[in-house]
Amino acid sequence: MSKANDIAWSDFFAKSDVLSQIECQGFAYVKADDIKEFREPRLMAKIDTLAMRPEPFVQHSLSILPVQNGLYLLFKDPENKLFYSFPKIQDDLKVEEHRSQIDLQTFDCFPKSKIFSESQAIDYAKLASLINRYIGSDDATLCVRGRLYSGDFNFLLPDQAEPIQVSNVQIEVDAGFETPDSIVLIEAKIGRRDDFNIRQLFYPYLQWSKRSRKKIRTVFLTYSNGEYLFTEFEMGRDLGEIELISNRAFVIDDLPVCNIDLNELLSKIAVEKEPDSIPFPQADDLNKIVDLVQLNDYEIKTPHSISEFFEFTERQSYYYAGAAVYLGFIERAAQLLELTQYGKSFAQIVSRSQRTKVLLEQMLKRPTLRKSLELLMARGFDLKLVDNREIADIIQTETNLTGTTPIRRAATVKKWLKWMTLNCSFKQIICVSGVNGELQRE
Repeated sequence: MSKANDIAWSDFFAKSDVLSQIECQGFAYVKADDIKEFREPRLMAKIDTLAMRPEPFVQHSLSILPVQNGLYLLFKDPENKLFYSFPKIQDDLKVEEHRSQIDLQTFDCFPKSKIFSESQAIDYAKLASLINRYIGSDDATLCVRGRLYSGDFNFLLPDQAEPIQVSNVQIEVDAGFETPDSIVLIEAKIGRRDDFNIRQLFYPYLQWSKRSRKKIRTVFLTYSNGEYLFTEFEMGRDLGEIELISNRAFVIDDLPVCNIDLNELLSKIAVEKEPDSIPFPQADDLNKIVDLVQLNDYEIKTPHSISEFFEFTERQSYYYAGAAVYLGFIERAAQLLELTQYGKSFAQIVSRSQRTKVLLEQMLKRPTLRKSLELLMARGFDLKLVDNREIADIIQTETNLTGTTPIRRAATVKKWLKWMTLNCSFKQIICVSGVNGELQRE
């Protein structure tokens, strides 16, 4: 992800024999002092997603782990066992409604916009009793939070017989809740991730497995556009032994879906022309576009800051910023991305379901998206009956895109349509027989 990391690791490998050691035995130990010449070690070793891997790591199938204070392990990882990639089935997850038993609006410490940090998102969910509901216990106490140094533990690398010894490394737990029979360790992120470095849960799991006889549960939590997505894993003792066992999504004191009369919106919203100077969207996750708009006031205003925050490539940051510009929420001002007046209003909408309606209204202003939604409506809102080629034909007609580009962009539009079918309950016009044999509309 970072060009600085690409250069630093390339220079380090060029001036050392580490690659030959790894080729010979599958791994090598590297001191922080040895790589400090090229860049700050903690920045070189911070690789939390597959997209963040430096180019030399991709080229040589490498991963890195801290094993002691000031000592790292570089190892061959051709199957990316250090990372877990989330299945696409998460995109189809039904969002559940959770109602808090207390009035959360009486608390002034939480931003009314519900634009949270990781810790605020967790605290808000705990206050609303959502954490207790997910854990399955009314007696869950926050006992761990923040950075600390580990004790001693060990594990096996894939295809290695000798265990790796870990001692006194820094680990971080966003929240650890203890119940009478379990300890639940949570790694939290703002915005969904396609994958993550399992070290973030694996090391805490090994740490507390040695400390306690209680069951250690590990949960990856994302908060995006007002939605809490909990993914629980069963961890093994060795690297790469990880299995998804639970996936649930919730909204707090909000509607999981927004009731929409698309015919009414089509008659109310005036269509505008496609913006010629703005690239057609190629950012698939509408939730992340909403997050980007909401976080703009929190200095997430440049492609670099966007890529750092969401832990993806800078190229993707341009895609998501461009999609927000296309929808009219953001404009480019000098070297920064700034909210338009419409974007400022949108960012302050508290209700997820209300944001969904406003987002749909904005989509209907764009001829390409409007005709795609009309096509979806004509097919009874059954996305399986909408072919990418049909969407590509709409794109080609309404924009200046040619060649293979329309069919590639159709994939993004299809993702947006899918998001709408999951987050909207569309009122349908159904023809039935009237008392005199005439057709009536319901």
